Amino acid sequence: MSFIYKVPSKTRLISGIAILVIGLLSFFVVGKFDTGGLGGFLAGFCTTLGFVLIVTRNKKE
Repeated sequence: MSFIYKVPSKTRLISGIAILVIGLLSFFVVGKFDTGGLGGFLAGFCTTLGFVLIVTRNKKE
């Protein structure tokens, strides 16, 4: 996880918000079009990654 801390804080916040929005939209697509397990996995992964990037933005090195 140390590679996440090498990214500047502002970049982590912006990319985290963008990935989180993509993940939440993916959940809508999974529910609407029944994409199966892989679609659910990718939606969950994007949502989790976006959340982690937002939470770790205040971490000091």
